[in-house]
Amino acid sequence: MDTDWYTYWKEKGGLLNSAHRAHKEWKDYKGKGIYLITIVTHKRKHVFGELNKNIAEPRVELTKLGQYVEEAWKQTFEIQRSTGRQVCTLGYQVMPDHFHGIVQVEKTMDINMGTIIRDFKAVCTKKYRELYPPRLADGMDRTVLERLSRKQREEYYAEHGVELLFEDNYDDTICYRKGQKENIVRYVQDNPRRAVMRALYPDLFQRRQHISLAGQDFAAYGNIFLLRCPWKEQVFCHRWQMKDGQRDYNTRYETTEAFQQERAAWIQAAKEGAVLVTPGISKGEKHEQALPLIHIQKEPIREGWNPEFRRHQMCEMGQLLILSPWKLTEMGEVDGVPSETEYSQFHNMNALAERLCAEDSGQEWRIKR
Repeated sequence: MDTDWYTYWKEKGGLLNSAHRAHKEWKDYKGKGIYLITIVTHKRKHVFGELNKNIAEPRVELTKLGQYVEEAWKQTFEIQRSTGRQVCTLGYQVMPDHFHGIVQVEKTMDINMGTIIRDFKAVCTKKYRELYPPRLADGMDRTVLERLSRKQREEYYAEHGVELLFEDNYDDTICYRKGQKENIVRYVQDNPRRAVMRALYPDLFQRRQHISLAGQDFAAYGNIFLLRCPWKEQVFCHRWQMKDGQRDYNTRYETTEAFQQERAAWIQAAKEGAVLVTPGISKGEKHEQALPLIHIQKEPIREGWNPEFRRHQMCEMGQLLILSPWKLTEMGEVDGVPSETEYSQFHNMNALAERLCAEDSGQEWRIKR
């Protein structure tokens, strides 16, 4: 393993798999809220089912274990509500190597979300042991194994190389904004179709953890062949109108006629074959039209990370490549402002966009193995 790569992504807030991401320290996970829970299988093994790879009717053909996981999730909330806890599921999706569930807590509970997920994982693991019995060493009687504590069994499994069902922990996304609940439900329901698209058109969904471009290291996701386009146009928009070299804090730049002219030029260039390059931070840098785009983002692209619905659609059309720069907070201060601030990151990402557009189009990008 590349130690620098591992250390960097760990410092960025996650380990090699999104399911290991640290939960929000400020959240007690007992109070009201809506959560998207993601749990992945150990080593991403396909034990819940397989994709049918039919884009007309995409679905996961569930194994007996996958069917049990589906039922166990529904029963989990029947049990919780029978105890008086006001918590329910708004939807779920069993995938070949992971599980998505949406949880709504309607009233503060006496337990936290982690307890509910732990119990769900425990009953699924028990079923996994029944369907795929572990090979016992040294003639140990299975009834003896069942009398061991959970920790003792885990130690035994680890000592004898028995595969676990799930990776440790789970990933959660908290629903904050109005309308986000509907987006999360749609995201979960659409999971099989997106997975089938990735299986059928892998070139449009490439993932690279370490790619070198214009003297900078990035992680990348999407249509990597957009980098070969010889014509790239930077989309850059000041937040405020500039007058005589000074910011006019009373006038948003995207409201000016000058911006409208620039925007029209960007769109025309894209229609004629250019690839737009932007961090998309300012409102004026964002666009709704489906145009070829290289998007530079602050969020790290960890293993298991996937874009939201709209950007996934753009990947399906081959119109999007997402780049996440390594060590963005160490790229240097701007105008005397520390490099880890949003101000310096904003300017440094725009500087990266400018460098990508200026790079020799005949130069091949370099993927570090």
